[in-house]
Amino acid sequence: MGEFSNFIKIIEEFIDFFDNLIPIEQEKLEAAIKNRVSFVEECMHKEQAAVLRLRGLEQKREKEQEKLGMKDYTFRQILEKVPEDVSSVLKPLFDKMSEQVTQFQSISDNAKDMIEVNLHVIQSSLSEKAPGKETYSSSGKKNDNENPNHFTSRSV
Repeated sequence: MGEFSNFIKIIEEFIDFFDNLIPIEQEKLEAAIKNRVSFVEECMHKEQAAVLRLRGLEQKREKEQEKLGMKDYTFRQILEKVPEDVSSVLKPLFDKMSEQVTQFQSISDNAKDMIEVNLHVIQSSLSEKAPGKETYSSSGKKNDNENPNHFTSRSV
């Protein structure tokens, strides 16, 4: 079991990583639902930092697997090759990590979908044929939409 102790620690680091990342992703989803752009942006900055940490963890895992003679092995293949005492420790860790990855992906997909819906709403409201896009003059008369003033017009 001693030769696998570093590998076990790395898997525990992955679990800790997702324990910290899932709430950030959940916060991003809730912010997207409430259309709170600044909170979504803040979460994305946190995620960018997390991606760097994830890359580092992935490199550590690959190096450790190579040391163990299991380069490019899947977790399932590793479980088949390790002694029973190591497998009894690794299997629950792999299951926990797999559950976290699935949960993270689900929340992330939902957040992505919500952000896309919000962008579609914005694009629709800015399009030429959007309902309710009529503009009015300062006197309250409806402007002719054939030649509308653009919001970036210099006369504004």
